[in-house]
Amino acid sequence: MTAINIKSARVVIYTTLRCPHCQHLKRWLKRNKVPFLDFNVGKPGKMQKQFFEIGGQTVPLIVIGNNKFVGFNPNQLKKVLQREGLL
Repeated sequence: MTAINIKSARVVIYTTLRCPHCQHLKRWLKRNKVPFLDFNVGKPGKMQKQFFEIGGQTVPLIVIGNNKFVGFNPNQLKKVLQREGLL
């Protein structure tokens, strides 16, 4: 995870340790030098509660600006990041 302040985070991901798509997503973001905050929602706690409050049902949940989507789709992710000026 890249260390950035949650309030200034432009890319926030909600993941679990056992999710292979989550691991692919994190590697892709790192490889493309996209700073992000990663919250593990695999255990009960504050971040899991926040995940459910924003409508999370499955991981990875990706939040970029006002965009929220589920799953790791590199093409979709690239388009959103480019549109937001992050890639």
